[in-house]
Amino acid sequence: MKIKVPDLKKISKSEEPHKPGYGICTYTKEFYKQSILEQGSTPEDKELLKKLGIKKNEKILAIAGYYASWASFIKKLGAIVDYSDISPSMVRWAKDKYKKLFRKYITSNYELIPKREKEYDWTFTFEACGGKKGLCIAYLRSLLNNKGGILVLLIRKETPEKMGSKLKQYPLIVKTLAKIYGCKYSVQIKKIKGHVKGKESSILEHQISKLTTNDKARELAKEDLETLGSIQDKRKIKNLNSLKRLNKLTKIIDKRLIREVKIK
Repeated sequence: MKIKVPDLKKISKSEEPHKPGYGICTYTKEFYKQSILEQGSTPEDKELLKKLGIKKNEKILAIAGYYASWASFIKKLGAIVDYSDISPSMVRWAKDKYKKLFRKYITSNYELIPKREKEYDWTFTFEACGGKKGLCIAYLRSLLNNKGGILVLLIRKETPEKMGSKLKQYPLIVKTLAKIYGCKYSVQIKKIKGHVKGKESSILEHQISKLTTNDKARELAKEDLETLGSIQDKRKIKNLNSLKRLNKLTKIIDKRLIREVKIK
């Protein structure tokens, strides 16, 4: 008997990472020069933590941190933030710009962090790519946290094509994980004061997809992450229930990033 599961080796295979000062076209995958080094929106809202459901002094892992427009503001409002990105050059850029603002600067694939249970309260991202690739594994890993994971997306009414599949994929990730692991999720549109590159401050609508963990979800997530590691390392798999849960994740992952595992 064979069962299909996510292929962590393929998922973790790095594409060419972002370079500071350059963006990458969603369609052509080619780099283009940027004049304003900010994320798609930059928050200025003093009530941002409340709107995100984050409390002061909570520990945040910001994945796919990019130019850190969001991570830096969350930190300035009182959270404890670690910045991470897959690109070594982006991490160096952030460290040069933000100095000691962040507690840690981490270079890593987002599906590989955090490493330990309850190391953070929340995993946070703003418009990370990989919705059909490794992002669901990153948010499976967010179930190890004290609280869970938060995904934020700017609603671009004039140019919705720039959002790609994120508008649908972010809610699908939290909804699917919540169903498999028995935890809560929410998808809300919140009005947040901020600005888009080169424009004046205004009230911008953002989609906030949130996944809230619990003890049972944390235990199951740990089992399944260990199973994924065992498959990658070609170790014997004993947990059939874990494989069945991972099989359900394949519904939201690119078919090219799935493998079959033989079980007895």
